[in-house]
Amino acid sequence: MKRINSKIKNFFGLGDAGFSFMTTVETSFFLIFLTDVANLPLAWAAIISTLTGVCDTVSAIVAGAIVDKCNLKHGKYRSWLLYGPPFVIVFFALQFTKVGTDLTAAIVICLGFIISHFIWNIAWTANRSLVGALTDEPTERAHLSGRISAGSSIGKLFASKLVPLMAVAFAGLFGGGGAVWGYTCTALVGAALMLVGYYVHYFITNGYDLPEPKAEKGTELATVEKVSVLDMLKGVFANPPLVATVFCDFIRLIGYYALMAFVAYYSKVMFPESSAAVTGNVLLAFNLGTLVGSLLSKHAVAKFGTKMSTIIGMAGCVVFTAIAYFFAGSQIAVIVLIFVSQVFFGVAYGLTTSLYTNCATYSEYKTGKNTKGFIMGLCSFSIKMSIVLRGLVITTGLGIIGYSAEAAITDSLAGGATIMCFIVPAIFIAVAIIPLLFYKLDDKEVMEMDGEIALRKKAAIEKAEADDQAAAE
Repeated sequence: MKRINSKIKNFFGLGDAGFSFMTTVETSFFLIFLTDVANLPLAWAAIISTLTGVCDTVSAIVAGAIVDKCNLKHGKYRSWLLYGPPFVIVFFALQFTKVGTDLTAAIVICLGFIISHFIWNIAWTANRSLVGALTDEPTERAHLSGRISAGSSIGKLFASKLVPLMAVAFAGLFGGGGAVWGYTCTALVGAALMLVGYYVHYFITNGYDLPEPKAEKGTELATVEKVSVLDMLKGVFANPPLVATVFCDFIRLIGYYALMAFVAYYSKVMFPESSAAVTGNVLLAFNLGTLVGSLLSKHAVAKFGTKMSTIIGMAGCVVFTAIAYFFAGSQIAVIVLIFVSQVFFGVAYGLTTSLYTNCATYSEYKTGKNTKGFIMGLCSFSIKMSIVLRGLVITTGLGIIGYSAEAAITDSLAGGATIMCFIVPAIFIAVAIIPLLFYKLDDKEVMEMDGEIALRKKAAIEKAEADDQAAAE
């Protein structure tokens, strides 16, 4: 496999920046949009977040199967970066609307959420799967994985400050009652940025992800290429490193996304007179820290390896997030501690794609079947499931501490909010380290497996061509 070029090295990750900007509109502000802007009852918000989250999780799995099954003319993975984004723009905006009664609004929001996520899950899975198609060299994969994470962090970094400002600015254009429209327009901008970023990925990877050669039925090449649902399932359940990775990723992301979403509530309770500014400042530090950590992940891998770098990063995040709880009354202290905690988390987060790509290589080496799309779809599955449970954790926590948009701020409410914001996420991330202890893949082994896979494919293609030539004669 040829090495990645300078365009890919420098610009890969821009798609994730745009995608991440768009998704931050949701992950950080969707729940507070439902409860405080659309003014839907807390029970309705819980139902919406759970229902859409479950549908999103299912679609993430289906997306991986679709990517594996299709072989489109612009490339097995690249094609989806071209086709999907325009449709996402329309339906994502519907997520941030309030049409008619509470019931009507809930239906429209759910439909916008489910359809937009189904389409972007396919594009997202294809984008992540593209890493394995671009290079088989571990440090290059770590570089691309770090670029993905860095892009993600940059998108979140800008969104953390700009989304609240954009929502207010757009709301001002519509006068009284324009708060909902403020979020609708902000969602449109976020989705448009995702489209631009994914189109950049599409163009800079030209020549790398070509349509797979079609083979006649009955040839060895056809046998190698054909992937069934059973093959996909074998790629999961006969893959201990993947099971460990999925559980680790799923559990730690509950804590990660819970902290992102609860910052807005924490700021409102602890700093009511400047909550918007505090929310933006904390999320800025949060995402800046993740960005710095992501950029360091490649260097950490060179010294400690993929697995150990991930464990160290998660452990450091747990320690500094928990410390932030004891300084919850100081905005400056919280900002500094959250920044440091996310530098550590960013190191681990920056290696997510590498972990899944290594597991995909292990699967193909063991089974002879390329189920990369389905396996990378499980990365999306982890995100979706974590957001579902994150929604339940937050809405349950809000109910326990007695929060409502009009509730009076008391010491009890403030104390509960700080526990939910700092201690609960730290616990989830700490528990997530346990499954990773069962991840037994060594980076050097993975590279050797990739080499063996390449030789098998070359031999299969040469045999198929020889058979075709012999049949023609």
